[in-house]
Amino acid sequence: MELLGDWFAFLPTLLLTVTLLGLPGLALGLALRLRGWWLAAAAAPLSVSLITVASIVGGWLSVPWTVLPVLGLTLVAVVAAVAWQRWVGVRAPRTRRGPVGPSRRWAAAIGVTLPGLVIGFILARGMGEPTRIAQRYDNFFHLNAIQYVLDTGNASPFWVGSMTAPGNLLFYPSGWHAVGSLIAQLAGTGVPAASNALVLVVAALVWPLSLIVLARTLFGASAVITVVAGVLSAATPAFPYLPLHYGTLYPLFLGLALVPVGIAAMIRASRPHRCPRRHDLVLLLVLLVPGISVAHPGALLGMLALSVPAVVMLGWWLWRAFPARRTRISVVAGAAFLLALGVLTLRFLRPPATEIYWPVSGSLANAIGEVVSAAVFNYPVAAMLAVLGLIGVVAAIRHPSYGRSVALGMGIVGAALYIVVAGSPVEILRTWLSGPWYNNPPRLASIWAIAALPLAASGATVLARWIRRRSKTMRFGMSRFQGAPALGALGVVLLLLTQGAAVRQAAADIEYVYGPNGEVDGPILSVGEYDLLLELDEHTPKDAVIAGDPWTGTSFAYALSGRRVLMPHLLMDETSAAERINTGFATDADDPSLCEALEETGVTYILDFAGGPFMDNQGGFEGVEKLSRSPYVRLVAEEAGARLYEVIACGLVR
Repeated sequence: MELLGDWFAFLPTLLLTVTLLGLPGLALGLALRLRGWWLAAAAAPLSVSLITVASIVGGWLSVPWTVLPVLGLTLVAVVAAVAWQRWVGVRAPRTRRGPVGPSRRWAAAIGVTLPGLVIGFILARGMGEPTRIAQRYDNFFHLNAIQYVLDTGNASPFWVGSMTAPGNLLFYPSGWHAVGSLIAQLAGTGVPAASNALVLVVAALVWPLSLIVLARTLFGASAVITVVAGVLSAATPAFPYLPLHYGTLYPLFLGLALVPVGIAAMIRASRPHRCPRRHDLVLLLVLLVPGISVAHPGALLGMLALSVPAVVMLGWWLWRAFPARRTRISVVAGAAFLLALGVLTLRFLRPPATEIYWPVSGSLANAIGEVVSAAVFNYPVAAMLAVLGLIGVVAAIRHPSYGRSVALGMGIVGAALYIVVAGSPVEILRTWLSGPWYNNPPRLASIWAIAALPLAASGATVLARWIRRRSKTMRFGMSRFQGAPALGALGVVLLLLTQGAAVRQAAADIEYVYGPNGEVDGPILSVGEYDLLLELDEHTPKDAVIAGDPWTGTSFAYALSGRRVLMPHLLMDETSAAERINTGFATDADDPSLCEALEETGVTYILDFAGGPFMDNQGGFEGVEKLSRSPYVRLVAEEAGARLYEVIACGLVR
């Protein structure tokens, strides 16, 4: 009952997160004359764009980071959009449309609600409590960066990286941290709760809406495609679950959840047909780019890669529809330009070679088998998803249409990228094609999911229609099973068939990183260590700076208590003063050079966790370990396997 009470008390934070990700984008979308599914799905991507651009402008102008810059920019953007529609945009011809039928309304409710409940339940159960943290390598940075934004009042991507690399990391994708810090401010909650609220809303609401719009853009606005696309958004571990327990890759997770809307806008804008609002679609695409790219450049690259089939289809149509020599020369020149632009993009957006170090995860044959069986990154086989994807491929080949052809092309691109990164023996090929994603198979597995799910949705639609025709032929009495009952049955059956061993493994992985069996004793922190971190604000002043071996989990102190730490991340630009403390405090705390280091960094407390490092590392923290008999510290607080010491060397006793 106490746990249910915690989640009930968490509901206002969730509602505030929905509002923050919804209202700015809804206002701008209405000004752009978006309606229906496009308005609903584009709201969050547009909101993220407004928030990220506001963070950049606020950083340039030294305006403290609050919701006010977002509201101001939203107002400016709405006024500009209204002016665009008045003087530039083309009003679509009015067409008589009857009222939306009950089947469409039920399809919308089923397509959004079913995956939202399933994804939300899996994540909430894995979290255990709304204030629990994911104990993973990258989450040191992501949680602490939100606290850093709150402390410094700057959420710009040109600033957030200074937490770990002052003056050296010129750009860090900070969309996640900008949104998370606003949630923490507005809800008056801690960083962990704000982060978890963002995880839940993006995974359980933003992502299904995004995928549904992409599927409807490809295959039409039928009630069936709405239901199956929504349900399938919860059908694979590759997304949204994989980035939430591997890494954690929160920035990429946010960006990829927005990507299907960007692809859908690209498809609509480049579709070879008369489109009276093409200018508006291009504008929408431009407005989506800041949010996706500042969330994570890898997400933007994924969007561009999966949009290639739509651009190729446009070029092929122009080649065939306009055989004049001048037109065909233009098509060839345009293709050459885009190819060169793609090569330059891959070249200059690729991380440094020292950061592209992930090897293949298996053989080439194994990688192909993973794609065919929908079991990427060594997850259990997702048989139903694989079958639906195969049906979608066959339908695209046997009965091609524009949407099916683009979906097939997307599937090929997504599969090729994953196969190269996971199993290609040619390293130069991996460097060029998957290097922008650090040659990291999990990242490409998530992009594969975005490419594969529309094909599976097409296959599910083909299968559903075949079953209905067969039922009529064989007089099963299914002809009366129509409307809402049929859509509900379709959604439930598809949900049950796709929630197999693969998704259960993903749920277990989520639970593991938050602490298995409902306990906080996870892969990095023990129960005692976690409890002591939560008590730091009771034992230390607000201006305290805490040292400790980050590889034992002490760096989580910043996000959990708001107290600054000497090492907010595991790998960072370590100053000479910090290095002196980390390596020499235990033996040389009275040395004048070490006293200078303590004064320079402001370190007054040290956390000493008995648990060993959670992964192999180069060490260099022997100076802040095993201090139980040290004459240079005084014990302040203690929990099982965890101690907090106050520094008493160099006359620093308070």
